[in-house]
Amino acid sequence: MNLRYFIFFIVALVSAGVHAGTLPTYPFIHVNGSATITLSANIAEMDFELTSFEASADETLTLLNAQSSEVLEFLSGHQIVAADIEAHDTRKLVSANEMQTNDQRLQRHRLIRTFHIYVRNLDHWNTLTQYLLSRPYLGNFSVRFGRTDYAQIEHQLTSKAAENARDRARELAADFAVKLLGATAVSEQALSRIDSELGLDGARLVQNNAGPSVNAGDKPTMSDLSLPGALMYKKTVNVIFRTK
Repeated sequence: MNLRYFIFFIVALVSAGVHAGTLPTYPFIHVNGSATITLSANIAEMDFELTSFEASADETLTLLNAQSSEVLEFLSGHQIVAADIEAHDTRKLVSANEMQTNDQRLQRHRLIRTFHIYVRNLDHWNTLTQYLLSRPYLGNFSVRFGRTDYAQIEHQLTSKAAENARDRARELAADFAVKLLGATAVSEQALSRIDSELGLDGARLVQNNAGPSVNAGDKPTMSDLSLPGALMYKKTVNVIFRTK
């Protein structure tokens, strides 16, 4: 057995850099156990902005509301309920340069409405993203994928990690010919997403301004907002077992 996969301490082997007072006064083994699970995403969150850009403030607001109604009608038709849609107040963004320019095309009013939506039926994901990406007045997309059963996942991983720690402790105790007693201290690390740490979980931010001046090549593509292949979760526990 290759013992480098185990982290353990025995009182007789305390290193010079560790104060004896910080360790138990009885013989012990310290191990960490880990568990991972890979699952498909079953929920997604998306943010995007709707931009209207017209010559007068009234025209801009009218267009903004009309475009918002169009988007909301589409979302409702694809099983996204009102409770899963957040539409923030409109923002007026006009720079000093735009107000002073002699270019009539830039002497306009710009209003922006920000949306945050939860997509609970990912069977509609491709249809949803294809529609939203085709709207020239939508931009600044960001998406994140996850699971709705997070608590159950954490409980399952904790149980598996604890069993892994017990197995490691039994093997280590047998190798050193000591008797393994009960656990005297247990700690755990927070549940983490391995794919999040590696940037593979499908969380993406695609920045671009919506509006008539945006080039087609600046818009995100379907692949930019595609579903991830899987989400991988990991849990680690640290356990001290008494020995004799």
